[in-house]
Amino acid sequence: MTGPTPATTISVRICPNCDGFASVAISSGGRDAREHLHTLTVDCPVCDGHGTVLAPAVQLAGGRA
Repeated sequence: MTGPTPATTISVRICPNCDGFASVAISSGGRDAREHLHTLTVDCPVCDGHGTVLAPAVQLAGGRA
């Protein structure tokens, strides 16, 4: 009897651009009639809002980066 298939291991690391905080809400400074802040949600351009990026191929091959 065989067990479940092992998941493939993909080496990921925290995005160096956003340090894992991939989406932020930025206040535009204004308020509407109900006194709610106007905010913009912005995603990290490097990791596209995921917070992680794939490790370089050099690290996957066992080399030093």
